[in-house]
Amino acid sequence: MLPLELLLAIIIPIIGLALAGYNAASVLGIKPGKKELTEINMLIAEGAKTFLMREYKTILPTGIVLTILIWIAYYFIFHSGLMAGLAALAFALGAIGSAIAGYLGMYVTTRSAAKTAWMAKNGMGSALSTSFKAGTVMGLSLASIALLIVTILYMAYSLVLPTPLWAEALAPVAFGASLISLFIRVAGGIYTKAADWGADIVGKVEAGIPEDDPRNPGVIADNVGDNVGDCAGMASDVYESFVVVLAGALLLAAVFRLTSALVRLSIMVATLTLISTLIGVQVVRGEVKGKNLAAAAMGKLNMALYTTIIIAAILVAIYAFLAFPLMEAMAIFISDLLGMITAVVVLYVTEYFTHYTFPPVRNIAMQATLSASNVIVAGYSYGLLSAVPTIFMVITALGISYVLGSMFIPPHGIEGGIFGTAIASVGLLSLAGIVISLDSYGPVSDNAGGLVEMTGMEDVREITDSLDAIGNTFKATTKGYAIASAGLAALILFIGFIYEVVERMGIPLTQAFGELMVIDPRIIIGALVGVALVYFFSSSTLASVGKAAGELVEEIRRQFRTKRILELWPQEKPDYNKAIDIVTSHALKNFLVPGLSAVIVPIIVGLALGWIGLVGMIFGVIIAGFPRALLMANAGGAWDNAKKYIEIEGIEVNGQKFGKKSEPHRNAVVGDVVGDPFKDTTGPSLNPLIKVVNTVSIVFAPVIAMISLINPAAGPLIMHLISILMV
Repeated sequence: MLPLELLLAIIIPIIGLALAGYNAASVLGIKPGKKELTEINMLIAEGAKTFLMREYKTILPTGIVLTILIWIAYYFIFHSGLMAGLAALAFALGAIGSAIAGYLGMYVTTRSAAKTAWMAKNGMGSALSTSFKAGTVMGLSLASIALLIVTILYMAYSLVLPTPLWAEALAPVAFGASLISLFIRVAGGIYTKAADWGADIVGKVEAGIPEDDPRNPGVIADNVGDNVGDCAGMASDVYESFVVVLAGALLLAAVFRLTSALVRLSIMVATLTLISTLIGVQVVRGEVKGKNLAAAAMGKLNMALYTTIIIAAILVAIYAFLAFPLMEAMAIFISDLLGMITAVVVLYVTEYFTHYTFPPVRNIAMQATLSASNVIVAGYSYGLLSAVPTIFMVITALGISYVLGSMFIPPHGIEGGIFGTAIASVGLLSLAGIVISLDSYGPVSDNAGGLVEMTGMEDVREITDSLDAIGNTFKATTKGYAIASAGLAALILFIGFIYEVVERMGIPLTQAFGELMVIDPRIIIGALVGVALVYFFSSSTLASVGKAAGELVEEIRRQFRTKRILELWPQEKPDYNKAIDIVTSHALKNFLVPGLSAVIVPIIVGLALGWIGLVGMIFGVIIAGFPRALLMANAGGAWDNAKKYIEIEGIEVNGQKFGKKSEPHRNAVVGDVVGDPFKDTTGPSLNPLIKVVNTVSIVFAPVIAMISLINPAAGPLIMHLISILMV
């Protein structure tokens, strides 16, 4: 008979997908009464769909090659066609699940902006409900598909393979999810910021026309970018982390030979939190009342998050104390709770450093009265500082959960402690459904505001502006959540990699830890390679944005010059598709080098330096990438909102008020332009980089372990190289 945990883990995601489908039908069934709204919205939707489909086609050959390589590697190591086939299947399903979740969610969100703009005529409540329902399609689809795939693979693989082989065959599911996430994050980030830069530089700065003005040839590409970057990119990122943590927890439980109840614990925690998410998303409905409608709407969205967390904590507590002994249950519950508390703290820390109601952004805005250089330095400084509390919160959660696990979770000691940290990580990632629902609401409200501007619906402008401001807040704060989740997921896989290598090599754990000496040249070389990879990756993505934006700027200038759009509008209209094609081509051309480097470099290091060198590399990528991602995302958000603060409220110095189009505003715009690729391209793209390095190492761990056994002193390639140099 199927255990209750697994039965629920099948039924609840199906209910989640059904609710996502119902919400999608509800939103898409709205018929805007303004034809122009729908026409422009469909341009955005088709542009986003075209980009995503072209990206998937570009990724497909790489995916096929990696599927074949995984089959060959596993067959070579395990001498089993079944093991090789299951590993390749897991990789393919991880990639396909990520692609489907991204497509389903973006299909609805890109078509929901016109519905939201039209429903704004009925008031804030109707517009908020419509945009949030669209966001839940992405959030619920993502969480449900991830949980369903991992659960089905666990059930099937554990039936046909012994422990821990089933976990090793299942691990490539995380690599599949990571691969899609990396490419969507990088290509989507390049697209969104190149389009934003190009449209703003020529439109707002040179031509002096408003943002989202339909006369701007880059305006549709800009709105498409909001969806492929903030919507599909964020969703694929968090989907990947969710799959990685679930697969990592299962791998650790299998390698540690834990009880079946503990093996299934991560799946059960994710299932119970998904139940709470299904309840939490129901909070955002009905009228929005009060003197400050924006604050009331924000309160409803926050209430959805808190409701989800409270119900999840109660459900996990009930399950833990019913299924496990008292002290073990306490350790499980507190570890899970610490993960959820970490999520809340990270969201608030990010908001503190990026929202203009708090001192950091206001101080950056005041620096704009001096020069653009002061804005850059102040924003970068606060970006550096913002990483500190987030890192300490992660340390606290991991430290406490480790101590509790080592004391109360069998087999106790190091392995119990490590599994305690895995539970905390699952607790944080299990909130993916509600967090992505809130994040995906942002691009819908942003595009709705753009459509209102383009179609002249001034009667609802105040409502859509308020929704857009709220959406921008959630888009900024959820970046912090995504980065924290990436860090925790990477740490779980890092530990899993070490244990899997030890398992394959058949050496005692104490011996393995004894070999991992910080002064070992292989560790140092590997760590430096990891740091270098982070910097190369960051440089490549930033440079790609500049190249794509430059070509788009030239195209917009050409259209203004030859078609005389500004003088002849509306008789002469822009060629929106040309701008979309330019940015799409550049994004797809420039994402392969940084993306493939994340896959290839770990394999080369493993072959050259053995497993010890690869441990150093993974460590270097995590240590360099995690704080840098926080720095770039939060500095970019702070620069963005410093500009908005001057636009909305203005700043006063010696009795003189400075607002939009003033010299301080122009200085703040420089910071905003610099910050755009920081917060929307390179910063977020570091998340999947950190995880891909770990997942590719996990997948090829058996091969690397075998090579390390052949030459335990170092990888054979590096030894041959040293010999040649000595001669």
